[in-house]
Amino acid sequence: MARMRRKEYFKVILSFLVAFWFICVQGLHAANTLTFGQTMRDWEFLESPNKLFRLLFSSPYVANVRYLGIQYMNDRLAGIKFVWVANIRIPLTGTSGILNITVDGNLVLTDSNGIFVTISAGQPAISNNTSATLHNSGNLVLRSGEHILWQSFDYPFDTWLPGMKIGMFDLNTGQPQHRLLTSFVSQQVPTPGTFTFGVDPNNTKQLVIWQRGILYWRSGIWNGYNFSYFPYSKFNFNYFSNASDSYFTYTINDNNLSSWIEMGSSGNIRIVEMTSDRLPSFTDTYCGVTDKLEYRSAAGCAVIETSNCKSGDVFNQIPGQMNSWNFLYNFSLGIADCKEICSRNCSCNAYGSASSNGSGCKFSDGQRLNFSEEEVFYIRNGSVEATESQGTPRKRPLWLIIGAPVVSVCILIIVSLLCYLRWRNRNFADNSERSQDGFGRGTETLMHELGNGLAAIGDFSNAQMLEWSRTKDRELLLFSLSSIEIATDHFSAANKIGRGGFGLVYKGKLANGQDIAVKRLSRSSHQGLVEFKNEVILISKLQHRNLVRLLGCCIEGEERILIYEYLPNNSLDSFLFDARKRALLDWKLRFCIIEGIAQGLLYLHKYSRLRIIHRDLKISNILLDSEMNPKISDFGMARVFQENESRANTNRIVGTYGYMSPEYAMDGLFSVKSDVFSFGVMMLEILSGKRNILSFHYTDRSMNLLGYAWELWIEGRSIELMDSALADSWPRIEAMRCVQIGLLCVQESAEDRPTMSQVLSMLTNKSVTLPTPKQRPLASIASANNGSLPENSKFFSMNKLTVTEVEAR
Repeated sequence: MARMRRKEYFKVILSFLVAFWFICVQGLHAANTLTFGQTMRDWEFLESPNKLFRLLFSSPYVANVRYLGIQYMNDRLAGIKFVWVANIRIPLTGTSGILNITVDGNLVLTDSNGIFVTISAGQPAISNNTSATLHNSGNLVLRSGEHILWQSFDYPFDTWLPGMKIGMFDLNTGQPQHRLLTSFVSQQVPTPGTFTFGVDPNNTKQLVIWQRGILYWRSGIWNGYNFSYFPYSKFNFNYFSNASDSYFTYTINDNNLSSWIEMGSSGNIRIVEMTSDRLPSFTDTYCGVTDKLEYRSAAGCAVIETSNCKSGDVFNQIPGQMNSWNFLYNFSLGIADCKEICSRNCSCNAYGSASSNGSGCKFSDGQRLNFSEEEVFYIRNGSVEATESQGTPRKRPLWLIIGAPVVSVCILIIVSLLCYLRWRNRNFADNSERSQDGFGRGTETLMHELGNGLAAIGDFSNAQMLEWSRTKDRELLLFSLSSIEIATDHFSAANKIGRGGFGLVYKGKLANGQDIAVKRLSRSSHQGLVEFKNEVILISKLQHRNLVRLLGCCIEGEERILIYEYLPNNSLDSFLFDARKRALLDWKLRFCIIEGIAQGLLYLHKYSRLRIIHRDLKISNILLDSEMNPKISDFGMARVFQENESRANTNRIVGTYGYMSPEYAMDGLFSVKSDVFSFGVMMLEILSGKRNILSFHYTDRSMNLLGYAWELWIEGRSIELMDSALADSWPRIEAMRCVQIGLLCVQESAEDRPTMSQVLSMLTNKSVTLPTPKQRPLASIASANNGSLPENSKFFSMNKLTVTEVEAR
């Protein structure tokens, strides 16, 4: 009997505990407030009282990549669309995320991998009186008592909810805060993209879209409730302005309707409506492009300068295959950026996304092979392929079929005759001029452009003639063509040692036995002539042990030749990216190379006679002397800065993708921080022994070297980045400092990157405390389901694209 009672008693207690646990869990799930001392785990959520919004963990973009965000709870949108994201730059890689309130009153996100994200950066508060509440509007508010410390409405991403304020704040402080919407790169890549949406800073009471900082669309003047180019009757816009703030907000006229505004990745403004039957509907306002990138002239669109390409700037979406692609694995670029780059380059016939998630770019100047459905890309409307794709060609008239070949042959004969006569007259004039002074036509003009810094030398049998002249007006030697031909055995193929910018490089030996490197510029390249003059004018002014030395040049006839000191170990990439020779680069040597490059850059930026931005720093432009000392070479793209200049803009973007800073590649803006970005890329390549253009297969994602280094760093596993050829010969603390310095140099914002003097101080002074990188470098997280990714390989090669001339806006 007693045993029966104990059993019944046990059942009652167990039932009570189960019921208590169920009530607690249900209460936690149904709550809209998180207080100090509580934690919200991956499977839990906060829900607004009207049950329209939830703060939860989800993977809406890439599988197994977790974000904490606010979702609108609709069966058609749940699990797909966030209206706000907390950890957009630092996603979690598992389901161990925890949200809580710290003792200093901040809202923080942590996980088992050591990731620590401070979501709120509000004022210090009494922690036991601090709580985070999700309101019916979708606004997450952190309070200390009745005082608001922080709210998600102040930090929008691509979504503008009713009641949210978009505009400019703290105008009277001298440091105004711009609250903008920012498009994502694509629907699968939630990183800042091409377009931003906000209030016109000129106080015209307009909403404006910018594409990479350039005006793209305007709403028209606010008329008290709406806009002339954005007449959406279900919204009621309100404008507020005083000495401190200037912003727009809006409400919805229909209480039974849920709706909001999104900034699309293609530059479109999307209005999302959740009607009474809870089926979503979308209204898009495009400017310039649609989903298929057909050109439109929508109201409010800014007048954009068109290119001079004969094929025009209109691109059509076409399925098929191109015979070749050049890939640009800059994963901060969206499809609108790809169109912009391609439309400004008349040789570009087609473009598309480099990855299946819509990020990165690929370009082609070739022809389409077939009409298969294997891939979809965008082809210039005026190209032959695009014309043929519209249907069967029309039959040409008989007179055109007969007359066109006859006229073409006549024109060819006349042009050939004129070219022959011109060649004969020019050859006669050249021979006459050479008989007088030994130099070809155009020498005097070019010599005048280069100034008086050349000493003409024809015969170098006397070794003393090779010494640098120390007179004021004599800095470089002017070699004769005959002496260079003798030194290189008439530019024989056996003496060819490489290819430099716009020309071939040969090894030569002067009459006195000195070895030289000879760069013979291409006669057909106009840019090669610009590079030639740039090197002669700039490098002759520079003297530093970490810069390559220019001995002289040759200007004769159509020949433009540069003569450098010969460096027997060639370029750094011949060691670093060679499986056998890489082992020769031990830790001490790699660190000395990094420090030497930093010394050379610091000299260019700060201590040289001219303040110089290199603009084309890469591993192949770092040469090694007989003692493996690094020397920066190839100054053909360099630019001189005045003392009062901090940055400049160019319409001609030159350099190598993978090393170019984002502000330079997209907007043509360059400064000393552009070189710092390139240095950071080189630094990570030297540490890892791998190129930035490789794609690393990491868990279920692919990324370039910068993204791979970032992921390892935030997980505390930077040790895995180090080159396996180093074995265990490297000091761990020093190496990890170098990885962090490299990540500081490649931050997306130029303002966040250190100067070269700061970099050198961090490298040489171990007592200097390193700041924490603020931003993820320009890298992508792509789905592992991409068919181009080998499942069992850690990384694989991508095509390398070197840019010599890109016409930008």
